[in-house]
Formats: sequence, C-alpha cells, structure tokens
Amino acid sequence: MRFDCAVYSNIGGRDVNEDSTLCRQQESTLLAAVADGLGGHGGGEIASSTALSALEASLPRLIPPTEEMLRTVCAELNLAVLAKQTEQLKMKTTLAMALTNGETLAFLHVGDSRIYYFHGGEIVYQSADHSVSQLAVLANEITAEQIRFHEDRSRLLRSLGSEGSATPDVRFYSGVPAAGDALLLCTDGFWEYVLEKEMQKELKRTRSAKDWLEQMKKSIRRRAGKKNDNNSAVAVRIG
Repeated sequence: MRFDCAVYSNIGGRDVNEDSTLCRQQESTLLAAVADGLGGHGGGEIASSTALSALEASLPRLIPPTEEMLRTVCAELNLAVLAKQTEQLKMKTTLAMALTNGETLAFLHVGDSRIYYFHGGEIVYQSADHSVSQLAVLANEITAEQIRFHEDRSRLLRSLGSEGSATPDVRFYSGVPAAGDALLLCTDGFWEYVLEKEMQKELKRTRSAKDWLEQMKKSIRRRAGKKNDNNSAVAVRIG
C-alpha cells in the first residue's frame, strides 16, 4: 500500500501559527494528524506541538490500532499538555488523527478539527465537532453547513489540556483502505472556507495529494478575510 501525503499550514491573519501537523508513513503504516492550539500568547503553539510530538512517539504502541490503546494514548496526550500549563498560560489543543496499518483504519478526534474520509470520490466518513454549534445541529436549530459561521462555532466542549473534558471520539472504518481512497484532516480555519462539495470535486479533478491541497487552498484565498484564523491540513491519497 502506498500513501501520497501533502501537508499545509498557514498563519492566516494571526500573529502566531498555533496549528501543528503530522504525517508519518512507513510501508503499510500511516499516522496523520492535525492539532489546533488554543490559548494565545504562544501557548496554543506549545499545546499543539506537544500533543503531536507525544503522539508520534507513541506510534509503536498503536500498531495494530485498538480502541483501548487509542484512548490510553489520548489520555497521555492530555496529561502532556496539562503538564505544560502555567498560571499565565492555560493552553489547550484540538486533535484529529487517522491511523492505519493497511488492514485496520482508525479515526480519533477531540475538538473541532475534522477528519474526512473519501471512497469512490465521495465522503463516507466525517467527524462531528465537539462544539456548541454541533449541538445546535443535533437539536435541529441550524444545518451542518451553518456551523461554518455560527456565533458559537469556537465554543468547544472538549479539548486536550482540560480536566475531565478530553474524552475522544474513536471510530473504525468499516472497510479496508483501498487504492483511490483519500483522507483529509484539517483545522477549523481550513474547513470553514472549503466546502465538502469542493473537497470532492477537487479530489476527482486532481491526481496527487499536493495538487488536491493546492486546489482547496484557492477557496481559502478567495473567501477568507485578512484576519482569518490559522489554517492547516494533511491530505493523503491511497494508491
């Protein structure tokens, strides 16, 4: 199994880029992740990089992927971020990750960084945000599309670096990763400006992860203002 991986991270209109990205591959193993730091004053950058560094170091224990070990490692990441906090900096971070050994494909996320999985050019899995806006969708108060610019879209219910609110959602893809499938992990500064129909359209029009990502970035440049958030993504095409 071959993985074509492209990584993108942009500071946007902010003073500091608090996003972190990870894409590690070896033979049939792939670990991809994004983290969006929260806290300001550089604290978010510390939180997101701490989480992904600890995640990468834990990779040997995560193969083959099991729910028990994924939850164990996520709890350790939460403690690692908590250990970095000070009285002045109560930084936190989101996390979205995908892991496969070529046979089993697992997804884990905390917060509002998203995971999209594509089969046959269509989205077959999309993670659900841990946010007040997502609750509004579940209550039929707004549509899923309206999350993008809802007033409560940044009010998170879960994040790493939190006491008691870092429980991840863990899911396993029902099938086996196949040639032609694709994966996109992205922070809210990315998915707010790239619609799902555009993700699918550009996936079908392009041949590499890099080109797919480049085409999606055009939507951000076209729609985002000068003070837009950090925006980051990891795109993977399976061959």
